[in-house]
Amino acid sequence: MNLEESLKRRIASILDEVERREFEAVVFMNEVVGLNPSNFVYASGPWGFGDEHNTLVFDIHGGSTVVVPHWGAKRMEESGRYGNVIAIKQEKGHHLRATKRALEEYDPGKVCFDLSTLSAQLALRLSKELDVKLDERVDISDHVFEMRSIKDGYEIQEIRKAIDITEEAVMEMVEASKPGVHTGDLKKMLDAGMIERGAIEFSFWSNVGFGNGPRGPPRIVKHEDILLTDVGCRVPSGYCSDMGRTWPMNLTPVVKDWLDRIVLAHEESFANIKSGTTGNEVLRKASEINQEYGLEPLVRCGHQIGLDVHDYTMPYAPSFGPIETDDQPLKPGMTLTFEPQHEDSELGFRSHIEDIVLVTQGEPVRLNTLPWDLTW
Repeated sequence: MNLEESLKRRIASILDEVERREFEAVVFMNEVVGLNPSNFVYASGPWGFGDEHNTLVFDIHGGSTVVVPHWGAKRMEESGRYGNVIAIKQEKGHHLRATKRALEEYDPGKVCFDLSTLSAQLALRLSKELDVKLDERVDISDHVFEMRSIKDGYEIQEIRKAIDITEEAVMEMVEASKPGVHTGDLKKMLDAGMIERGAIEFSFWSNVGFGNGPRGPPRIVKHEDILLTDVGCRVPSGYCSDMGRTWPMNLTPVVKDWLDRIVLAHEESFANIKSGTTGNEVLRKASEINQEYGLEPLVRCGHQIGLDVHDYTMPYAPSFGPIETDDQPLKPGMTLTFEPQHEDSELGFRSHIEDIVLVTQGEPVRLNTLPWDLTW
């Protein structure tokens, strides 16, 4: 599946829901760069990421209108993707008036919105401009969030791209780590490595810390240290990675025994991620397995991931515990990180091993390829 096929599938499903709820048109708005644009990107494709002052209108009869700043209008017209293109100056007032113009042909009572990408201020101004009440009745973001929790082939392919970039940068950094190197320099190498390999930004603020003693602050690595990292990036399509690895500077028998135990516990816990199992059940089983291996019980062990690193498909889809909404069953097509911490309180050791798992009808699929025991 490619991008165009994926977008066609998404819009068709959204419009089916629009019609089921007895509306005629749906509105997506992208207000300001970085203001939670993920549902907009889900409907627009990559061009909506990092842009601002955009509106998309789709109707159940096949019509579509896009509002864009004037510098992007020609590109939109040439793409042929939308039936109508409205060019504006890059300012909120122009954006609001153009959105009102795009909706002139529709009955205001038959228009719904994805409210997840609107600030309270813009929603207030928009409700006054259109003379409509923006409330739960007209909000379709819940359906979009539920859709986002189930990934198609294109989306999984993009997540794999983000994973590949991250893993290559992690391995480069791990190979450079040794006593005498500063963890701040390792983090710089890690971050630069992701950007150099094609990431457009970090999906969160990555870190390189310690699995023995205090996790931070950054300092010179010592001979007895255990290092760990938590890192992720975003690729141009908007999709994210999030991964973690743990590795020792000195493989003593005590450290080797702990590392072997955490890998075995991790492997057994991972096998419990199955369609129909709830997120809370995965957490409970992972916590029990930890304790069987002499490790501490768990508070949580993972989250949904996609267009956001902590994907806002929650509470419409489960993470791995421990709140009430995580008592929902996993479904094929969901992608979640799996990151149970493996802490031995007597030794004072803790790990960070994290991968992205694809839920299927059968066995879970680990989308990462970098080994857990990557240096021993």
